[in-house]
Amino acid sequence: MTSTLLAASVLAAGACHRAPPRAMPAPNAANMLVTTAWLAAHQNDRDLVVLHVGSRAQYDSGHIAGSRHTALDEVSLPMVPGGLSLQMAGVEQLTAWAVRNGIGNRTRVIVVPHDGALQSATRVFITLAYLGAMERISLLNGSYQAWKSESRAVSKSAPTAAPVVIFTPKLRLDIIATIAQVEAATTDSTRHIVDARLTRFYNGDGGGYPRPGHIPTAVNVPLSSVSSNGYLKPISELKTLFADAGVDQSRPVITYCHIGQQATLLWFVATMLGHDARMFDGSFQEWSGTARLPVVGPPSK
Repeated sequence: MTSTLLAASVLAAGACHRAPPRAMPAPNAANMLVTTAWLAAHQNDRDLVVLHVGSRAQYDSGHIAGSRHTALDEVSLPMVPGGLSLQMAGVEQLTAWAVRNGIGNRTRVIVVPHDGALQSATRVFITLAYLGAMERISLLNGSYQAWKSESRAVSKSAPTAAPVVIFTPKLRLDIIATIAQVEAATTDSTRHIVDARLTRFYNGDGGGYPRPGHIPTAVNVPLSSVSSNGYLKPISELKTLFADAGVDQSRPVITYCHIGQQATLLWFVATMLGHDARMFDGSFQEWSGTARLPVVGPPSK
């Protein structure tokens, strides 16, 4: 952590003498989602931060009053020529981002997708989980569009500067899969590998990589199959999707996609269903770009 952040953390210890916050239930695999009604009831709770995930233009067009804008480049390593896209940022960058948004060691965070494309929001969710805040994060089911359609309070103004907070990262390395772990899983069958991309890409029809196809032994659960109009499908339907793909509770799960964005949605679902899940951050971009690793390509014509 930088000296500025450390100083801010020290100041925070005596900066506020308000009454203690009202107790709020901690999310777990069963309540990683919250409803618009829940958020409306808790919107003004102290130690609650709402993050609106989308482009700046989307945020400026309207957002839940009091929510703070988050873009994926804030929580990702800077792109370099020839490098991997959308990789998890280092702890100092992520800590600075959390503090800048008022996320402290006791903060409850609600991650709000701008619309039905949930994968950017679940990327932010897994980032917070990686930082060690898993028990304090929820995703707004239905997205900002559901909130707006219910005529709840919206704004086009950004909130004031976040209060000074203390944030102590406790990295959860166990939720990010390395390429070595994925490679091992293709041969020892100790983990399910789940491809979150659309079926055409899984089958090798395009995808933007020199070697189209999928990772050996991977099964396909397309991200488009797990949600509708910003709402995740019912638990029973999600269980059936996984079961139909051959994914059961007997083995941990690794999810992947193109660059590690869509895969976070499948990681979210797998975790919510009780699977021991990891997300392969380098995803097919890294796998396909590693010449020694096999790819299951499209059928020969």
